[in-house]
Amino acid sequence: MGEQIGEGHFGLVFGCLDVWNNNLAAKVLKPLGPYDKVKASALAELQKLLLLRHPHITYVFDAFEFRDTFYIITERCYCPLTSLLTLDQFDGLVWLKPIARCLLQAVHYVHINQYAHQDIHLGNVFAAFAKNEMNAEDPGAIQFKLGDLGVAKLFSEIDATNTRALWMLPPEILEPSEFGPLDHRMDIYHCGLLFLHLALGRELQFTAEEIKAGKPRELAIQLPAPFSFALEKALRRHVSYRTASAMELWRDMNSPEPMQTPTPAEQLHFQPSPEALASPDGAMQGAPEAPDHAQFAAQEDSQGDSRSGTIDGGNL
Repeated sequence: MGEQIGEGHFGLVFGCLDVWNNNLAAKVLKPLGPYDKVKASALAELQKLLLLRHPHITYVFDAFEFRDTFYIITERCYCPLTSLLTLDQFDGLVWLKPIARCLLQAVHYVHINQYAHQDIHLGNVFAAFAKNEMNAEDPGAIQFKLGDLGVAKLFSEIDATNTRALWMLPPEILEPSEFGPLDHRMDIYHCGLLFLHLALGRELQFTAEEIKAGKPRELAIQLPAPFSFALEKALRRHVSYRTASAMELWRDMNSPEPMQTPTPAEQLHFQPSPEALASPDGAMQGAPEAPDHAQFAAQEDSQGDSRSGTIDGGNL
């Protein structure tokens, strides 16, 4: 093994090289508990890496135990996204869609396999280069990958104790009775935070009070379109009003103008008439016109969350 290249809550990461000259990373799990507990954690992470193999998730090569220490060997990426922020004249808006296209594909794949990652941030998303086998001097084509599935959980296993970093806790963990259930949409919130950091060109940390007050969403609204619409929607505090999936967030980021989104009440109560069902265009005939997204957001800003009967302070 080579030099240490990273450290997380559960492990140290070292650079290494195999006999095929593949640049790899060895995660060495810290002994944070009894032997059996650390072994179970290593096996669980390996199983998730094997199950969730995807072109935009760091690839696992091997795993083993040596002298009561557990090693997980994955591909070595070039750098975490935190390093991009140090580039001269970094323009996050230029990088936003290429990174989003890769990351959101990975998140979508994790979710359709019924897992929530729970720890998506600049340090766990990596820039990587596809090696040019014909030219060793060519760094290759850049792409982006999601890593560290250590705290990923099945949807049925999500609870408030799973996430670690206080500055990135989604509102529903801080106050579930107000903001909604804990589910896969916390990953959407984390993606929104990551994209906000990139767009603004700096790392941001929020206090619990700022998170509950909707400070991240307020910053997102100030971005140029379509990012303002896409990110404010992903960063809404109330889970039921937040972007529902990674694919929806990608579509929002590519929308030429805000999509027209019916309110939850309209979606719930609209019933097509028999005439509409019999028409050539199907059930969409006779449907109520969906309100403009900007009008919907403005209404919520002024009235708050009508379901709770409380004034929301101008934020979703």
